[in-house]
Amino acid sequence: MEKILILLLVALSVAYAAPGPRGIIINLENGELCMNSAQCKSQCCQHTGALDLARCIPLASENNECSVKTLYGIYYKCPCERGLTCEGDKTIVGAITNTNFGVCHDTGRSKQ
Repeated sequence: MEKILILLLVALSVAYAAPGPRGIIINLENGELCMNSAQCKSQCCQHTGALDLARCIPLASENNECSVKTLYGIYYKCPCERGLTCEGDKTIVGAITNTNFGVCHDTGRSKQ
């Protein structure tokens, strides 16, 4: 029991000694490996193929390809930056088959 307590204290001291807010599992920077978009600061974990490793990627900017939503937490194309909308396939079938790609547009600018 004492060994477990000592091991726990050592693990906690190492966790508190880690510099900065950057995490190992969450708060990941762009370019780092991820398993879900919730881990990334940008909120986009993207891979280019089913067998490729996923990495944190910045959100899509205006006139770039985007994905409306994902069911799995990993995108083929990242969603749009704040203030932009992804005009593409918004059906559940598109999300399942990964064909729900569109293009990011500024709705405020297109109305003018």
